Amino acid sequence: MQINKFINKKKGLPSFCTSNVDVLKTIFFFCQTNKFPCLIESTSNQVNQFGGYTNKTPRMFYKNKSILSKKFNLKKNLFLGGDHLGPLPFKNQNSNKAIINSIRLINNYLKSDFCKIHIDTSIKCKNDREINQKIIFERTKKILTKINLKKKIKKIFLVIGTEVPLSGSNEKGKISITEDKQIMEEVKQFKKLLLSLYNRKVKFALVIEPGMRYMHHTLTKPKFSNFKLKRNFSLKNNFVYEAHSTDYQNLKTLKNLTKNNFKFLKVGPELTFRYSRSLLFMRKIEEKFISDKKSNFETQIVKTMLSDNKYWKDYYTAKNLKIKKRLILNSKLDRMRYYFNDKKIIRSIHILRRNINKISRENIEKFLKYIDLNKKFKNLTKSGLSNFEIIVLLFLSETLKKYYRACGYKL
Repeated sequence: MQINKFINKKKGLPSFCTSNVDVLKTIFFFCQTNKFPCLIESTSNQVNQFGGYTNKTPRMFYKNKSILSKKFNLKKNLFLGGDHLGPLPFKNQNSNKAIINSIRLINNYLKSDFCKIHIDTSIKCKNDREINQKIIFERTKKILTKINLKKKIKKIFLVIGTEVPLSGSNEKGKISITEDKQIMEEVKQFKKLLLSLYNRKVKFALVIEPGMRYMHHTLTKPKFSNFKLKRNFSLKNNFVYEAHSTDYQNLKTLKNLTKNNFKFLKVGPELTFRYSRSLLFMRKIEEKFISDKKSNFETQIVKTMLSDNKYWKDYYTAKNLKIKKRLILNSKLDRMRYYFNDKKIIRSIHILRRNINKISRENIEKFLKYIDLNKKFKNLTKSGLSNFEIIVLLFLSETLKKYYRACGYKL
C-alpha cells in the first residue's frame, strides 16, 4: 500500500520521529490495536551512510523496524520516512563534498525502501558565507537530478523546504512565519523542476514555519488567521504542507493544522519526554516495592548527562547546578533522549524493567490509583504486555490519541 492513499481531504498522518525501541513498540502496539497506518521517520544526523548518532545506516534502520513491526502485523501499514536529508550531517564539509554525500545519503534511503523523502538543503556548509533561496534551490535541483528516484516516483512522497525560514528566529523569541510570497515562489520553481525531471505532475509536501515553538516549560501556538491564503494556494496547486515541531500542542491546534492542509504532523521530543516521565514514575514504584538491587535511574541519568554535556550544553545554559539538574529531568526540550544509548543508562533501564515486572499487578494498581491510572492499567493486563510496557503505554497513549484524532481518525 502507498502512503499517498492515507493523505486526502479528510485525513492527514502523524509522523513519529523516534528511534527509541520502547517508544516504537508502544506506537506499533497502539497502531495494531486501532488498525491505523504508522509513519516512522529518522533524521539524517540520526541515521545515515556513516551510522549517525544512533550507529545505524538506513538499511539497518529499515531491517530493525521491519523485524519489530512483524510482531505487530504492521508490515503493510508501516511507512518509513527520511527527515532533513541533505547537508545537515555534513555541514562541517565544503559544499561540493557535502552535496555529494547528500546524494549518497538519499540514495541509501531510497534503496532501503523509505517512501517519504524530505530534501533539505537550507543548511550552511563550511565554505558558505550565506545561504539564500537561490542556493537552496540550485542544491536541491542538483540532488534531484542525481538521485535514483525516477523509477520510484509514483511510490515516493517527496518533501521540500524547511521549518526554519532563512531569517530564523531572533534572540527575543519571535518566530518568523513563512511568508506567502516565499511559498508561491518555491512552489512555482519546484513544480516546474519536477515536471521537467519526471514528465508528470508530482504531488509533494512543503515544509513551512507556521509559528510554533516549545521551550523548557513554555509553548507558542500558531495564529491561524494568517493561513487562509496558504491553504487555498496549496489546494489549488495540488500540494500539502508538513508541520515540524508540533510537540506539546493541544488537540485543537493540531486539528486546525490538518484543516489548513498540514497533512503531515511531525512529533518527536514529546514522545521521548512522555517515555522519560514513565521511567521516572516507575522509579518511584521501584523505590516503594523493591528492597534489593535498584536501577537508580534518576541518579544515573543526571550523573551521565553532567559528565557529558555535548547534547545539552547549548540548551540548558543555567549556571546553577540545581537548575541544571531540574532541566535535565524536566525540560520539554528533552535532551535526555540522546543518552538512552549510553551503556550505563541501558543497564539502568534494564534493571528498572526487571524490577517493575517482578512487582505484583495488585501493588502496581494501588500505586497507580494516585494518578488515576489504576483502571486503565487493569484493563490492559490481558493485552499480553508486561507491567513495564503497560506503564509506558499509559504515559504515551494520550499523545498518540491526540495526533491520530487531529489527523481525522476516530478513537
